[in-house]
Amino acid sequence: MAASLQDVARMVGVSISTVSRALHRPEMVDAATRERINVAVAALGYVPQGVGRALVSRRTRSIGAVVPSIGVSAFGQTIEALRQGLGMANYTLLLAQPSIKEQADLSPLRTLIERGVDGIVLLGNDCPPPWIDLITKNDLPFATIWADSGNALAGAIGFDNYVAGRKAAEHLLDLGHREFAFISGHLAFNQRARQRYQGLLETIAAGGGRLSRDLIAETDYGFAEGYQATKELLGKRLKFSALICGNDYLALGATACLREHGLSIPNEVSVIGFNDSQFSAFVDPPLTTIHFPSVEIGMLAAKTLLAAIDSTEPMPPPQMLPTFLVKRSSTGPAA
Repeated sequence: MAASLQDVARMVGVSISTVSRALHRPEMVDAATRERINVAVAALGYVPQGVGRALVSRRTRSIGAVVPSIGVSAFGQTIEALRQGLGMANYTLLLAQPSIKEQADLSPLRTLIERGVDGIVLLGNDCPPPWIDLITKNDLPFATIWADSGNALAGAIGFDNYVAGRKAAEHLLDLGHREFAFISGHLAFNQRARQRYQGLLETIAAGGGRLSRDLIAETDYGFAEGYQATKELLGKRLKFSALICGNDYLALGATACLREHGLSIPNEVSVIGFNDSQFSAFVDPPLTTIHFPSVEIGMLAAKTLLAAIDSTEPMPPPQMLPTFLVKRSSTGPAA
């Protein structure tokens, strides 16, 4: 059961009104008492509950999601599918979007809990432990979306990024490519990107190919970033016949740069992306990519959370969905 104001007061040995003043009118409480109260609040995971939690049902029919700024990413389709799935059950989705650099900050999550949400959605496997602790202490079910199959938590919905990377590499190896370049998201901060990289790196090596560290660029996911990263790779004047991009946005920026430098796609350089974004079939040339189950993840997350809200059973084991190659015109036989 979630901690109450009374629990905080009991732990500190002060009145409920003192705790309330410390939280809402801190200037009225001496510094030493405020510090003791803050320590107790953190230890208990206490979050003031929104007006909805005062209802007899203790339900607000809302779900909170903490997802970094969507921008040019594949998460938009997942969030829309999540919203639609919840809406079919008359639930509302409340969205907090901290930047990647603010993921250690508990404030967005605390705000959602204060609003009285009935469940939480987080992104990926590498959720900060304080977030999980705060959710657990407030007795809320939570699901993680876009989780990787490695070390996924109960309630996770995602896919195997290692296999996705392997499929991209196998396709290019089958076309005769042996010299590769790779544009990735930031590997240190993204388990999904690391697993994808590991899958393609090991597959390339096993197939007799080569991916030099000098031909790996790490950047933010975006059109302009893909363009700039490709420009830097070309500037090294190292040979590659296949360019693997960490998502379709990077791939589209990359194709623009390759063409600007007079390189034909796929006759001179094959380009492959990940996600199978909505635009991928309509660019020139249409983009070969690995299809990710973006919509299915959102729908399944809604179904999983709604079931958990009405149940005393623990969250289900991780649910991993399939990925597959979508072959289009941006890849072809090695010259």
